[in-house]
Amino acid sequence: MAYRRGIQREQVMLLPAAVEDYVSEENPVRVIDAFIEGVDLGQLKLVVRSEPERGAPAYDPRAMLKLYVDGYLNRIRSSRELAKAAKRNLEVIWLMRQLTPESWAISDFRRQNRDRFKQLFREFNLVCGKLKLFGAELVAIDGCYFKAVNAPRKNFTKNKLEQLLKEIDEKSEEYLKSLEAADLDAERQEHEAVKGRSGSLREKIAKLKEERAQCASLLQEVEQSPTGQLSLSDPDSRSLKKANEKVVGDNTQIAVDAKHHLMVAAEVSLDPTDWKNLEPMATAAKAALGVDQLKAVADAAYYSHEQMRKCAEQGIEATVPNRQKRQAGAGDYPVEAFRHDAGKDCYVCPQGRPLRRHQDSVQAGNTYRVYYDTAACADCPVRARCTKGKYRKLAVPADREFLDAVQKRWRENPELRQQRSQLVEHPFGTMKFWWGFRSFLCRRIEMVRAELSLSSLAYRQSVCDGSWSHPTRTPST
Repeated sequence: MAYRRGIQREQVMLLPAAVEDYVSEENPVRVIDAFIEGVDLGQLKLVVRSEPERGAPAYDPRAMLKLYVDGYLNRIRSSRELAKAAKRNLEVIWLMRQLTPESWAISDFRRQNRDRFKQLFREFNLVCGKLKLFGAELVAIDGCYFKAVNAPRKNFTKNKLEQLLKEIDEKSEEYLKSLEAADLDAERQEHEAVKGRSGSLREKIAKLKEERAQCASLLQEVEQSPTGQLSLSDPDSRSLKKANEKVVGDNTQIAVDAKHHLMVAAEVSLDPTDWKNLEPMATAAKAALGVDQLKAVADAAYYSHEQMRKCAEQGIEATVPNRQKRQAGAGDYPVEAFRHDAGKDCYVCPQGRPLRRHQDSVQAGNTYRVYYDTAACADCPVRARCTKGKYRKLAVPADREFLDAVQKRWRENPELRQQRSQLVEHPFGTMKFWWGFRSFLCRRIEMVRAELSLSSLAYRQSVCDGSWSHPTRTPST
């Protein structure tokens, strides 16, 4: 039977005479080359090894930038794998002009320039702006957890350490009782086996004492930590949890423009919650787009009275749903059923009885005005339908009219809900599921932010050249 068997390996072949012929004119790698060549390295202030008196000079920083952007675009983030690609992949050989840096040089370049990759991300924003790829009218904001280089067993909280100390104490007590019994047996029997068992128990007790001392020391550090947590491998990572997701990692935040689904801002937040990140991300997107007014949409996790006000002050119209609160009583009398008397600063219930204003309260950074009147509710015929307590208490936001307007926007614009998920969940889905970018490779917040900037830049590059889902390569040499 005849088969296609390929050529003889000894056969002499002629490769293209010029490296330029390694990639076609339509290859997306040429976009990376053109973009990096157009970047002002003086503004980036890249750190490169100075000209040595002895030895080889440093690699061209433009070539190193190209290598990283192309690598992240094609799901290669490891410095060792990037070094391999520079030797055997035709696209990378073309892009690097046949430079083959070692893995340590590639890794050092990322470490030394970890603060510069964010500026490179901004430079791509300028290019997209000049090409009018941004609508600059609406952005969607969302966050996602990515694993850090820190195993869960090396992340500690106060409760976790207290539980470990309790288990150590219980185990130590158990060993001490066993040791006491073994010593009594040794006095009566003088057997070598009993003496050996006593020695083994003493070793275990000594080891538990060391573990207890370590846990006690970690507990002191946790109590002094501003986050209430301690991570040994990556000190900036922490235990994060929302819904069914729990991970020791970092909280990444992005803002996506509505026109072509391009990211305009990306950040790694030190805050584990989303609600404190709405205004910072919206403001960063507004600055990146260079506009005076901007609309922003996010899910309920971002809702905060304070954040809504800050957005409004920055010229940002934020549309965010408020979390549904439990209805009072049978739910027949929501807050909207109460009429506000501005002159007397009280609320009048549906039964015509006034609720006077008492002290104000602050919850999760939100200021509430509290209204109630125990006497007014004492003999109310519908009290059971209004509240489960002895009297009805209203906690009204200090700027209720403004916040009601925010909720009205959300209710009256259902298309924003669908648009939000389509815009902002797509980048995270692509990076995590298509590209396998579920965890960071580097430690410390500065390096993690550098990784996110490179990944975000690669994602936008893939959107522009249409290769976001299935990055392709020219066959390797």
